[in-house]
Amino acid sequence: MYPFYPIYSHRRPSRILWFLVGAGVATFWHNSRAMREHRAQYFPCVMRQRRVDGPSAVDSPRPSDPAGLQDGRWVWKANRGPEHETDGTLGWNQREWEEDKERLRNLQKRAGEAVADFSESTLDSVVAAAESLKAKLAEHRVLREQLMKGPSEQLDTEKKDTLKAA
Repeated sequence: MYPFYPIYSHRRPSRILWFLVGAGVATFWHNSRAMREHRAQYFPCVMRQRRVDGPSAVDSPRPSDPAGLQDGRWVWKANRGPEHETDGTLGWNQREWEEDKERLRNLQKRAGEAVADFSESTLDSVVAAAESLKAKLAEHRVLREQLMKGPSEQLDTEKKDTLKAA
């Protein structure tokens, strides 16, 4: 038997494999954390309700300092008394929602009209440019025909003059 055999055949998985596994886990952790912060920023009422409804909120007393709740993150603060019960919407009622939808419709309508006017003026300028190029081409054609006729007419008149003189 040959006493020297390749040592690498009995090694554990490569360091590159472990690097890739670690990079994948770190990426997943970072993205999940970023999504939690994104949701907390844009949907604070839902995130707050989830925190309040959780079992830890019932067991632990709520601190009086609102800055302690923030933990360095942006949190929606509403100065509401205990008589204002929230259903997770924090001020969005149907009337405001309809007003916003109507504003959006008006904005879309104005944007559509602006785009239509812009495209119409663009088409008008393209048509005007095409007409001017067509007129210029016709003018050049007339000049070219005059230049071509010019020498041949002179030769014809010279031939006629020589024939008449002879």
